[in-house]
Amino acid sequence: MKFDHVAIEASDFDKRVHTLVNDVGMTLIRHGIRYSTGQRIAMLGDETGVKIELIESDAGQPTLAHVAFRADEAAAVDQAEAGLVEAGWSTVNPVHDLAAAKARTTLVTDRGGLHVQVIAYEPDSPDLGRSGEAGS
Repeated sequence: MKFDHVAIEASDFDKRVHTLVNDVGMTLIRHGIRYSTGQRIAMLGDETGVKIELIESDAGQPTLAHVAFRADEAAAVDQAEAGLVEAGWSTVNPVHDLAAAKARTTLVTDRGGLHVQVIAYEPDSPDLGRSGEAGS
């Protein structure tokens, strides 16, 4: 697996998206809805392939939601979840498909509360650039 993105929860969602696009120069890749809560999300990227998933939240200050790692194929998501659970991690969101991202994913947490997403994209996922690299 390799690093894919970091997710941040923020209460002023529209303002944060606007600031990251207009002031920082990130590109809005897509909007979506969070699987577990129905909150709005925005996937943003830059020309280097770095991505930030901004998640609408009631939290006062921006907070880290999760760190995501990309698996090469959908079956590897299931295997990663099983391996992490065997190693003592807990499942937060079981393996499922994300239609908007054209991806398969799971969310797990370690004993200290760090949430990690494992995600595998279909070749035509909007979260991959034309070259198949995130944010390209």
